[in-house]
Amino acid sequence: MRKIIIVLVLALSLVLSSCSNETMNRKVVVEIPPHPWEASSGKKLWYTLKWTSGNELKSLHVGSDTREVNLSLPIGETVLLSAFPLGENSAFSAVLTPLDRSDHIVLNQTEAPLVSCLMNTDVEITRQLNYKRLKDEILKKTDDFRCLDYVLLLRDLQNGQLSESSIRKVNCFAVDEFALANGIWVSEIARDPSLIVFDNQSPQLELPEGVFRYYNSEMDRVLTIVVDARGEVYSYMKQSLI
Repeated sequence: MRKIIIVLVLALSLVLSSCSNETMNRKVVVEIPPHPWEASSGKKLWYTLKWTSGNELKSLHVGSDTREVNLSLPIGETVLLSAFPLGENSAFSAVLTPLDRSDHIVLNQTEAPLVSCLMNTDVEITRQLNYKRLKDEILKKTDDFRCLDYVLLLRDLQNGQLSESSIRKVNCFAVDEFALANGIWVSEIARDPSLIVFDNQSPQLELPEGVFRYYNSEMDRVLTIVVDARGEVYSYMKQSLI
């Protein structure tokens, strides 16, 4: 009889544990919007979707024929999500906070620089982050999340000293003209204009620190412009992976 009671207790514990785990998660549909390069190429891109869950950073391959993914995400913590086109290009991102009630999340490019950066810091810190307040403070200074001093922001975040003074807008750098084949080079960022080249010279650009990619469908080439923290610029071209 004692053995039977022990077995029943263990079985009940497993059931309760299973129910508890289920209630600590919620089902969410994550939607990836159309990419600017898809319209010009007529092809669909594949993605690597990453998200934080507890102490982990999880990852999932999303095929080119899929634009909505069902995920089970933890309740009671801030969850970061980013989908990287072709595995490494500029992401579409979003953040799910404990107060969010939506079961359908549409990723966007606007917040992606911030979210992608936060993914590279301590998950224990970002789990408790008041993301909405941080986002609201950033929007008071700029609507371009690429134009932030991320060294300062991450330093204060990791030191537990995040405040209004931690958010500082940085200036863009002038990018001089350089040799570039004629044609239309479509930016991977929807808010950025395409480069329209007629005289084998790129137009004058102003860009913040970062990596910027442009796709020419006729040549099937991708132009990459890299701007470092000092404003030094270099560019290169390679075969498209689309």
